[in-house]
Amino acid sequence: MIFPYIFSASEEQIVLDDAHVPGEDAKDAFDEKVAESIKESIKKSRRSWKFHHESSMWARAAGLSDDELTSFSRDDLVQIRNGQASYGHVIFGKLRLPAVNDKLGEGYVHVRIHHEGVSGWKLHAIHHLTASFDEDGHPHSWRAIHPDSYPLEFFEYHSELHEAPQRSSHR
Repeated sequence: MIFPYIFSASEEQIVLDDAHVPGEDAKDAFDEKVAESIKESIKKSRRSWKFHHESSMWARAAGLSDDELTSFSRDDLVQIRNGQASYGHVIFGKLRLPAVNDKLGEGYVHVRIHHEGVSGWKLHAIHHLTASFDEDGHPHSWRAIHPDSYPLEFFEYHSELHEAPQRSSHR
């Protein structure tokens, strides 16, 4: 069973600054521990969406190995937005995936990390977009790798830290 994440704040509770190029402090927040957590979450999400949900979520990574897909470094953090929540500092980041460069251009994942006091920085979520909803509210478009033009905005849990919705069986 997956439990609800302890720390959460809504868009109304976090005032984010404008998107900007990260300084060294922000890059330091994306240290080896956070980077490894992001890489493992990407791999887990990719497997989960491929086998249990909607394979098109990670379609832009087709043909890439997990290691190729997650071959980013702190220098690939290209944009951030900072905010304060009741539980501490929050950073939303746009992280370039160097191995993804297709007809849509370079590929990026959007991540959300937060500071847990003495425990340091922790991954909170990776943004998974569902869009093109029909009149019944069912999505017809899924995307975890975004084009550069997709703005870095507030998002909540859409992350493999939490269970993704199961596809219903139509047998």
